[in-house]
Amino acid sequence: MSLIFDNPVQPVLAIPTDLVIWQQCESLPDSARRWRAYLHQLGLAALQAWIQEENGQSVYLWPTDSPSDIWQLVDGLALTLGSRRVVVMLSEAIDAAVLQVPQEWVDIPGWAADYYIAAHVDIDAQRLVLWGYASYAQVKSQGRYQPCDRTYSLSDVDLIQDFSVFWVAQQIEQLAAVSIPALLSLSAVQAERLIDGLANAAEPRIAIPFGQWGALLNDPRWRQQLCQRQQGITPITLGRWLSRVFEPDWRSLESLLPQTRSLAFRSAPGNEPGNEPGNEPGNEPGNEPGNEVISRGKRFRLNGTSGELVLVVRFGTIGTRDGDRQASPENHRCRIKIQLFPSDDDVLPKNITLALDLPETAGPETAGPETSERLQLVQAGDHDNYIQLPSFRCPPGQRFRVQVQLAEATFQADFIS
Repeated sequence: MSLIFDNPVQPVLAIPTDLVIWQQCESLPDSARRWRAYLHQLGLAALQAWIQEENGQSVYLWPTDSPSDIWQLVDGLALTLGSRRVVVMLSEAIDAAVLQVPQEWVDIPGWAADYYIAAHVDIDAQRLVLWGYASYAQVKSQGRYQPCDRTYSLSDVDLIQDFSVFWVAQQIEQLAAVSIPALLSLSAVQAERLIDGLANAAEPRIAIPFGQWGALLNDPRWRQQLCQRQQGITPITLGRWLSRVFEPDWRSLESLLPQTRSLAFRSAPGNEPGNEPGNEPGNEPGNEPGNEVISRGKRFRLNGTSGELVLVVRFGTIGTRDGDRQASPENHRCRIKIQLFPSDDDVLPKNITLALDLPETAGPETAGPETSERLQLVQAGDHDNYIQLPSFRCPPGQRFRVQVQLAEATFQADFIS
């Protein structure tokens, strides 16, 4: 049962501590974010059980792509109940008498909720108390906006504190349509610069103007990149290679594989590795006139292999045309090829695999660790001197992962196109 005792006015929900949930949050290096993620996970478990018992509705997290990223940056547990969205604000303050809603949940189009719920969390007593709620119109029109922390605040006297009518209101209350001004439009270059500047910020949500912050937070790719940067995880941004900005361990192919003459990209179709029968030269990155291709490699070793390996990434952009005008860089498409070579030996280890993954989350009903969708996989045979994934196109800012595996040994690298 989710209810500790029957109190229809202010429900008191059980939140048993969960070691598994805590272990999932331990990977976060910052203690404040780790604890916030833990509270939101516990609150989610309690609310899901309560809503299912009281209303029989399924509860879905919002956003479905990666809610745990939001919890690292902004307080608020966003749930969808049928056609309604609620945002639950969790607080450990014993004498809380104010509902504080971060501006993100009010002024970002698509993030605004129908209702905002104030909840008190008591970890020691293992309970969560729902003590008041308000509609969007109340928060926006009656709430006091505080620029110092970018929150809207409503006093307890302005909240509805009787939850016995909450479910009825869900069914019959006609909420007014909400019109929220559109956010700024950020280019991929602008977003990268903002992420660079916020990577070490103690409070990134108030470090830049809200228009920029809202636009950055609203894009799941940029939001995820910011979280990774703040955790010390730095994906390789391929777009910087075009400006000759390279990571120290990603070197020229001539220095890594001088013995492999066919590695150099040539403008003439058919000269690149991978143009064997069945591979169309036109699908190779860089064949279009005027489109530069950058090739870099990284040397690494897998446990249990006899020698070093070299992961090769070939990256270029292809402009889309509008009449006679060349499209802006933000509208370019990226073309990428991934290859794996042995460093010293003539052939790769048999059965070694090279895979392309698309990082994703476990699903709309969970907020667990990140998982990946496998898009492509190739495996070396007995006498392969290299293997490669089919070249692919993607928009700038797309995140993807490359994984090399032999038996239980794995190497992976994250990239942003």
